[in-house]
Amino acid sequence: MTDRFSRAERPVRLEDLVAQRDLLSQPDLVVRPDAGGGGDLTPADAPRPRAIAVEGDLKIVQDNGYVAHVRLHQDGQSVWGTASHSGNVRCDDVTGTVVGEQLSLTIAWNNGTRGIYTSDRHLHDGPFTTFGQGIMRGKTHDELHPGQHARWEVHDRVFTRLDHM
Repeated sequence: MTDRFSRAERPVRLEDLVAQRDLLSQPDLVVRPDAGGGGDLTPADAPRPRAIAVEGDLKIVQDNGYVAHVRLHQDGQSVWGTASHSGNVRCDDVTGTVVGEQLSLTIAWNNGTRGIYTSDRHLHDGPFTTFGQGIMRGKTHDELHPGQHARWEVHDRVFTRLDHM
């Protein structure tokens, strides 16, 4: 059966406008064009993520010469895992959060130091990033020895920006 109206000429019903307004006003709802390409908006399968994906291995290179190898697991905004640096310095209880594009970690090293790692609020463009990607940079300090601090960057990995997830 053919429709006697083209999409541009189709009459608009008030109920359809109200339903679309109600759909679009739902908090944290992502909408996208329908798969058929007709231009209608349909709800996405899931709400927009509130955190970038950081699960996996991170090679954190600090400007003071240290390189921390961190393995993270992630559930939403919560992260946890293990870490090592300089061969035998380890932590089996890394904890932290990722909110938006910002990662915060606490690493209680077995050498008596306690590293607080906080990335910048947003990912940065890098030499090998493409559209929608970024690299992570930040600052760290030793919570027990406040005079010890460094800048850092995650090497060997790019992240998908929050607005492209």
